[in-house]
Amino acid sequence: MDRWIDCELSAMPGLTGYLVETVHDGKVSWSLRERPLRTNQSNEPRLMGWCGETNNRSRTAHGVVEIVKVNKANDRAMVARLRGERLASFLESDGYPELIPR
Repeated sequence: MDRWIDCELSAMPGLTGYLVETVHDGKVSWSLRERPLRTNQSNEPRLMGWCGETNNRSRTAHGVVEIVKVNKANDRAMVARLRGERLASFLESDGYPELIPR
């Protein structure tokens, strides 16, 4: 899954993070987070799936991605999802081994 997302001006190829989709008033935005989303009810970290809604903002976790390239204006980034051993290694080193898909 490669996709373009809006990004911070500090984004650079190779940066890895948790991809989050936020829907607010029908508008969809994507962002990279340093930590995985947590569910509203149980407050457990989640790698994939819907995490809840607060103040009319619905958030869904879409796994771990790496920035592949950044556009010339440095405000959009192409991201690619980590899978397999790369994903497991990232989650282990980031302190979330319980999120490694089994």
